[in-house]
Amino acid sequence: MSNDYNTRTLKLKIYPFGEEQKKTKDRFYQIANDTWKAANRISSGQYFNDQIIRTVYARRKIDPKDKAQVEAIEREFFDKDGCFGSKQQATTERDIKEAFPNIPSYVSNALNQVVVSSYNKEKSNVLMGKRSLRSYKQGMAFTTSKVSVAFFDNEDGKHGIVWKLGRKEHLSFYIYYGKDKGNYRETIQSILNNSLDYSAPQFQVKDGAFYLLLPVKDPKKEIALDSNLSVGVDLGVSTPAYVALSKGPAKEALGSSKDFLRNRTQIQRRIRETQRSLKLISGGHGRTKKLRALNRFRDNERNFVKSYNHKISRNIVDFAIKHKAGVIKMEMLEGFGVERSNGTDFILRNWSYFELQNMIKYKAKRFGINVVKVDPYHTSQTCSACGNYEFGQRKGREFICAKCGNKTNADYNAAVNIARSTLVVSRKEDCQYFKQHSRKAA
Repeated sequence: MSNDYNTRTLKLKIYPFGEEQKKTKDRFYQIANDTWKAANRISSGQYFNDQIIRTVYARRKIDPKDKAQVEAIEREFFDKDGCFGSKQQATTERDIKEAFPNIPSYVSNALNQVVVSSYNKEKSNVLMGKRSLRSYKQGMAFTTSKVSVAFFDNEDGKHGIVWKLGRKEHLSFYIYYGKDKGNYRETIQSILNNSLDYSAPQFQVKDGAFYLLLPVKDPKKEIALDSNLSVGVDLGVSTPAYVALSKGPAKEALGSSKDFLRNRTQIQRRIRETQRSLKLISGGHGRTKKLRALNRFRDNERNFVKSYNHKISRNIVDFAIKHKAGVIKMEMLEGFGVERSNGTDFILRNWSYFELQNMIKYKAKRFGINVVKVDPYHTSQTCSACGNYEFGQRKGREFICAKCGNKTNADYNAAVNIARSTLVVSRKEDCQYFKQHSRKAA
């Protein structure tokens, strides 16, 4: 059954207040520091459980497909009267409560559920050696129960939260909105007015600051969309994204690749300079300081790209909504790149276009817009007016059809072809380009 809401996560900066600020900070740090260690204990504990069971199967010559024998082994080990005295999932919950008594039960219970769920999804690949056991690092976000967090507002109009750790212990924080470009203040006010719901929140410590990650349940917005009208998204050279409709003249160039690459390459140059200077420092405080600077530059680069993608993806979805388009089409970019000699591959390496595609998907989903990928073969060298394909018709930013003489912006021409394409694909192996080059390689 589909939900009648879409979820978006707010990242809210929070800070303690009052006479017990230091005590609140120390307690928060303690929980955050114990949590990532506990997460690794849970993951390795579940792996240990599975290894025990696999060893028992092998030594007793038990067929894992024999349901009766499997259930008997599970009762022998994972039952209240069995070897471990509890269900398999509960073994690690008990372990971390004993090893990390300072983690509140609201956190330890939720943490165990989240980590075990992730482990179960990856278990088959881990046991078969296809991937390594997931490792949790310091600074990870950790979940708490929904009932442990309560929102409030005071007479000064400040919003805050009270985080209940136990019957007699709680931590209080104010919410810092900054410039509030995401209009988070209004969202929290809606929660206080009981007109908006949310799911179990998470907390995180990053660079010495405290954050609340709040999954908000936005009611689905009913918009009259035309399922026969599509928006094509083309990765351009002069523009990061060019959008056009499958029918009609509507089009829009989004962003500037020149500005984007200038900013990112500048950050990358600083990273390289810092890395070179680190080679000259063998150790000591100078190296520590340089490493902090290097990590800061890397964070700046990541945040810049992510913010840029958020902006572009929002504009693409807004364009679709404005024109009532029910479908957004993008190119399947994996295994593709030879046909285009327009610098697209360089932009792909520097832009995280795949992250953009994921952002478009979840933002479009809020409004019921379907997002699909199409075969990119010939989209840039085919005339959108007459359908003629001939290599060399795209000349930089301009497209000139050798047959009908159509002269137009090359990115717009490709966007229209993408919007009209019926070659929907779900993997690169379905793409014509991939098939042709696979045959040549063979």
